Amino acid sequence: MRVGQRALPSARRLFSVPLMLVLAAGCSGGGSSSAPPVVAQTAPKSGTVSVTFTMKWSSAPQAAQRSPRFVPATARSVSVAVNGGAPQFLNFPASTLTIDAPVGTDTFAFATFDEQNGLGNVLSRASVTKQIALGVANTVSATLGGVVASVVVTVANPTPNAGVPATVPVNVAALDADGDTITGPGDYSQPIHLAIIIPSPSESGTLALSANTIPNASTTATLAYNGGTLTSATVVATGTGIPSASATFAPKPTIYEFTILTPTHTPQWITAGADGNMWFTEFPHRVARITSAGVVTEFPVPTFMATMSGIIAASDGRLWFTESNAGPSSYIAAVTTSGVFQEFPTTHTADVPVFLVDRGDGTVWFTAPNCPGTTCNIGSVNMATGVVTETSTPTANESPNGITTAPDNKIYYTALNDKIGRLSNLGAPISEISLAPGSNPGQIVRGPDGNLWFAETGTSKIGQLSPASFSVINEFPTNSGPVGITVGQDGALWFTELQGRIGRITTTGMVTEFPTPSTSSLMGIFSAPDGSLWFCEASAGKIGKLVY
Repeated sequence: MRVGQRALPSARRLFSVPLMLVLAAGCSGGGSSSAPPVVAQTAPKSGTVSVTFTMKWSSAPQAAQRSPRFVPATARSVSVAVNGGAPQFLNFPASTLTIDAPVGTDTFAFATFDEQNGLGNVLSRASVTKQIALGVANTVSATLGGVVASVVVTVANPTPNAGVPATVPVNVAALDADGDTITGPGDYSQPIHLAIIIPSPSESGTLALSANTIPNASTTATLAYNGGTLTSATVVATGTGIPSASATFAPKPTIYEFTILTPTHTPQWITAGADGNMWFTEFPHRVARITSAGVVTEFPVPTFMATMSGIIAASDGRLWFTESNAGPSSYIAAVTTSGVFQEFPTTHTADVPVFLVDRGDGTVWFTAPNCPGTTCNIGSVNMATGVVTETSTPTANESPNGITTAPDNKIYYTALNDKIGRLSNLGAPISEISLAPGSNPGQIVRGPDGNLWFAETGTSKIGQLSPASFSVINEFPTNSGPVGITVGQDGALWFTELQGRIGRITTTGMVTEFPTPSTSSLMGIFSAPDGSLWFCEASAGKIGKLVY
């Protein structure tokens, strides 16, 4: 057995080594710097074979050694025990050790230590059972396995672009007690187990490991990322009796763009359809569908030159949207995912309806911000019959805008005259609260925390309203005027900004913003079934997709 030279401090290696013990009748011991270790038989006594164990330490040049007969570079003693008996030790720099091996079936146990006389840390060990006979050459060989004291795990590329499938090597380094990396053909003293932790259940399935158990240094593992939405994940390495280690994998949020079929049209607002595609309105008179791969199909609405605004996916499986400036009337319309339209005129021809919400009771509610004669309206349409009913808002010229429901099932709306209104049913009293002057509130949505979140375009803030107290409990500044807002699968709120940014705000108010290729006029935003965020780049005539 030989000792390899210590590697450079920046890349220390512990080689797991084949040990060879040879018992040969009539041979002499010794060995040279280029020969394998040899133990020679002497005269038998009391049914044993007396053998000499020869060790070549690391003083010999590396080129003169026969690979791979190495032991840990920091080893300072080697123990040999036969059949569970008391071990005998060979200390550096001594080169020979005489032991007795009984004739018959013997178990040889080997171990290396970083101090003399078997003290300090065990660096590697092996155990092998062999039939020992007289009068023949007996060869006992064993491969030392490194004793794992700690583990280090890294991911070769921890931040690939989100949205693109990738396979990334996972590097697992098992270290001995002296901090040397265990390499070589032998198994570790214990296997290393790998696991993936993904905090968000909605993001599960985006990652997979090629191997969950690493028994030795020759076993490799890769991490397969399917390109789906993933905020971050942790690869954890564990082993019995050793500290766990981990590495973070967090794809870099990446924006992709798709040009609509008619560049002169302007994409407005967007939602996720029941068919798994995204649907959006175009100014002036089309509804369009875009697949996850970016393939766009446009559907002209029946009423020529209608001005399109908000769009939602309703519980009846259809896409519902608003139409205004459509000749003699305004409409609330619906389209199936196969492109079949229905249009329902609003009560007042000059309503100019904008946003909608499915209340969940068979009705779609909408805002009508145009106020002829100072009267503005909130309306609903029965999805089964198409009957439209409206009620007037209490304040003149307030221009209701965004609309949503709360956990109390009441209807809440924003108004461009810096108010938020609430009503339980058409004809019931409407309550209103005032916002800061110039707030100019836009879309409003029900957040995952049970509160309502809304965009304050005029004051560049995101507001948080408590339905329980019907009051604004927080306002959080953004970079530029937020416009559209939606709830992401990650439990945060995502919003568009006038100056070409996509914003993310947690329910605790932490804001992160992502610049887009467009420099202005972002409008609607919505979360796709796979968790990606799709948004309308109105001025650029494109649909954007942010994968994180």
